[in-house]
Amino acid sequence: MNQYKHVISTKAGNRCLGPCYCRDHERKRHFMMFTSILLVTLVTVACGFHLRGTGNIDIPSALSVLQVRVEGNLLENNPLLTTMKDTLRSQTNIQIQESGDVPRLILYGEQSDSQVLSVNSIGKVDEYLLKYEVSFRLVDKEGKLLSPPQTVKVQRDHQFDRLNVLAKEREEQELRREMQRDTVQQILRRLSRISIQEIKPMESPMNTDQHR
Repeated sequence: MNQYKHVISTKAGNRCLGPCYCRDHERKRHFMMFTSILLVTLVTVACGFHLRGTGNIDIPSALSVLQVRVEGNLLENNPLLTTMKDTLRSQTNIQIQESGDVPRLILYGEQSDSQVLSVNSIGKVDEYLLKYEVSFRLVDKEGKLLSPPQTVKVQRDHQFDRLNVLAKEREEQELRREMQRDTVQQILRRLSRISIQEIKPMESPMNTDQHR
């Protein structure tokens, strides 16, 4: 019996009391970690914190009703237009109208490009820099500017793997969609800080001379 107690004591000193005890201890440790993460999440949500791109964005009341257009768009389901409208509906209090005497958000100048960042020892591309940009302006029902036009630019690094071309192409497509979503988010954040004021067009020299 004393020998048996000595064995148990020795194992306890080595932090192991048998397979069952170790498994129970591991389960308890995982449970405590899960509980801690859950509590932190609940407290964070209760404090009103939102992850980037998931919270509501306050837009000036002057833009509470808005039309959204992509300049020169000929597609019925333009990806940029669809993303912008969906984001406006889900993250702002803006009411979108297809017609009427309301301000218009015009998206234009959409560009997507790539640039070689690095090549390997045999001159093959290893990494690209993906670029994406969109300009926007706010106009009234007559097309007069309500604020200066702005341009949003985003970029991402993209590793290229010649041994897994198809997977990398899908990854690039998803990365470009993410860049578009990020651009829309940035446009909304700029709209939330914008000062609405009608900008009168500059007079031509001829008209200026006539008023003298």
